[in-house]
Amino acid sequence: MADCFLQPGELFTAQGPARVKTVVGSCLAIMVRVPRLGLTAIAHCILPRAGARLDAISREEALRYVDTTMDLILRSFARRGVATADLEIKLFGGADGLGLPDSGGAYRVGARNIESVQALLAARGLTVAASGLGGRRGRAIEFDTGTGDVFIRKLPAPAAWERP
Repeated sequence: MADCFLQPGELFTAQGPARVKTVVGSCLAIMVRVPRLGLTAIAHCILPRAGARLDAISREEALRYVDTTMDLILRSFARRGVATADLEIKLFGGADGLGLPDSGGAYRVGARNIESVQALLAARGLTVAASGLGGRRGRAIEFDTGTGDVFIRKLPAPAAWERP
């Protein structure tokens, strides 16, 4: 079984068993799997929206964003004849641990990532099989593409923001 460490803005695809590890804070780990075919995609998305259509930006740029990454994954599975009803979707991350003072919540990247993926999935009638979203702590994730099992270890809580 192959092992892979997924960096921010990367996508890993497999047809067969592999172990994929990543660490997310405000980013999202998005796993899409077709158990009967052994097809899997896992992405590490950084920001909620690209502000451009998938075909208007490079693949590298698209993989940074929740919306364009989901479009890329869903198109890839559709080209293989996979029906949306066959997709098993799992989501992890979206923590907002920075807690910047006086920001009024403007930075809330984690919450915005969660809102983006949930809206996108709802618009397509897709449901989530498992998730661990939000909070203030990042997560170390290990995903077994063969079984669909996801192992999560929460990272230590961030220190309180201190003013100089």
